[in-house]
Amino acid sequence: CLSIVSLLPVFFFQMTKSVTNPEELGGLASQMTNDYGHLALQGRMAAATAEPEEIGFQIKTRVQELGHGCIFLVQKAGALQICPTDSYTKRELIECARAVTEKVSLVLSALQAGNKGTQACITAASAVSGIIADLDTTIMFATAGTLNAENNESFADHR
Repeated sequence: CLSIVSLLPVFFFQMTKSVTNPEELGGLASQMTNDYGHLALQGRMAAATAEPEEIGFQIKTRVQELGHGCIFLVQKAGALQICPTDSYTKRELIECARAVTEKVSLVLSALQAGNKGTQACITAASAVSGIIADLDTTIMFATAGTLNAENNESFADHR
């Protein structure tokens, strides 16, 4: 999901850059529409699994707002293709691209907020893995008899 969101600003940049070449806008709008479709599907799954439920609602809402912004951007791209010399439409396209870029950052922040629990689990799992590795190393040395015993008991007695 995050990888799709990170691709969208590239298309917005290309779209604003294509103001000088309006014939490129159709292909860019089509690609952006496809990418948004993938994002919407992934966003729906992320929202459904997000904890707390409030984060899921935020993801869903922000992805929808991004979709509305994408619609306006595609409409402005179409309008510029119809009249490529209209400076007002060019400015509107650039403003729409700027607004969509803002919405992308809001989607990213919502996804990252929903990712905090996952990151905490990954960190905890990493810490537990480190402890297990330390225990395995200690067991290996103890089994080899390189650790000093406090009395005449063997490691096998305590294992």
